Amino acid sequence: MILADGTMMTTLQRILTLLAILISGTAGIADDEPAPDQSVADEVSVPPLVKLWEAQAVLNVGRDKVAHIVNDEDVVFVQSTAGIVTALNAESGREMWTAQVGRTDEVAMPATSNASIVMIVAGPTLYALNKFSGKELFSYRLPNQPSAGPLITESSFFVPLSDGSIVACSLKTLQYLERYHKLPPGIGHAIAWHFSTGEVIKFAPVAGSSRVGFVTDQGNIHVLDISGVQAGRSKFQFLMQSPATAPLALVTRDQEYILAAAANHRLFCIGMNTSGRMEWQFPLGHQISEPITVIGQDVYIVGDEGELMGLGLKSGLPLQTTDEQQFALADVKVLVSVTEKAVYVIDSAARLVTANRKTGKIMTKEHFPDLTVPIRNSVTDRVYLSSTSGRVVCMKESGIDFPIYHQNPQRSPIMPEVANPAPAAVEAAK
Repeated sequence: MILADGTMMTTLQRILTLLAILISGTAGIADDEPAPDQSVADEVSVPPLVKLWEAQAVLNVGRDKVAHIVNDEDVVFVQSTAGIVTALNAESGREMWTAQVGRTDEVAMPATSNASIVMIVAGPTLYALNKFSGKELFSYRLPNQPSAGPLITESSFFVPLSDGSIVACSLKTLQYLERYHKLPPGIGHAIAWHFSTGEVIKFAPVAGSSRVGFVTDQGNIHVLDISGVQAGRSKFQFLMQSPATAPLALVTRDQEYILAAAANHRLFCIGMNTSGRMEWQFPLGHQISEPITVIGQDVYIVGDEGELMGLGLKSGLPLQTTDEQQFALADVKVLVSVTEKAVYVIDSAARLVTANRKTGKIMTKEHFPDLTVPIRNSVTDRVYLSSTSGRVVCMKESGIDFPIYHQNPQRSPIMPEVANPAPAAVEAAK
């Protein structure tokens, strides 16, 4: 064989050259393709946490401390023991407003909010403020001392009272009363309806699209119509035959469900819009006092003895890890947040523990000695920690630029659609 430069190539040389070409081509293909285990590793890997922002709430550190910290998709509310409320932007940490709610040092309950209003009960009075400006919209003195925190929806609010009843009011009615000092035409009372049980209500109610539910201290779950001609009328009553130990959890997926924990170590899943049909029940080995968290189709429960376990929302059966073991974590005090790939908890040593959501394995344990007040965030995937003096830190997983809205995906900001560049432009850029 004669080459371009006129030299000769023998048969042996030709064979060696072809072998070299084949080997180099195979190596090139191997370099371009990921290793068989690489995709699996990427699927179960957990990105590290990075600090998104840090902020300081307004309070007198010499005499006050943080009483409550709650958040929704937009705002983090820090309430001091003196009654000062600081609203921080949930994504930037910027202070939006500060206000004194109620009298100084008056005992207040944790704030609750909807898309535009935040509501706080201080003493016997309910205060409603604009969530983004802090402007007071109205205040209303309740007919009796509240026994649990209020619940606000887009049109109404519900407050359990110490006489074993629950009252409902229209937001528009009280805003009209605040503005004109009288009730709207055709409205006889500020309270839309009143439902009495004669039993103590220690936990805030939950509301779905058309019904509201609450549980009494004896373990009786009542579900009522919110509006219409049957407003305030009972739709069904579910008897757990054992006292309730944790707040009810409302889950809205293809249907609306109520999750309830009882002192007889039972967890119940009940159809909200049925006549009280029990979807499933699960026998627990321990009592539950911590709020129940539902992310996607996964239910997470923290027992009083420190075990966290996961159940399937549809089946009520324990979640399985990738190696077909039951998903469970030991030594857990508080469930802080859940992301696509990780579960974040606080253990008995006040460390922030990262557990892989797929495998159940512990990834990291970090200690933040001055951030001892965790925030139970079940609405987004952000991790919030605070000090008793009001220093709040927000963390996110590296590479996750925008928060994931777990409970209210309809509130997610609309992202602009960016068109892919034309092939000619891509070639020109090269």
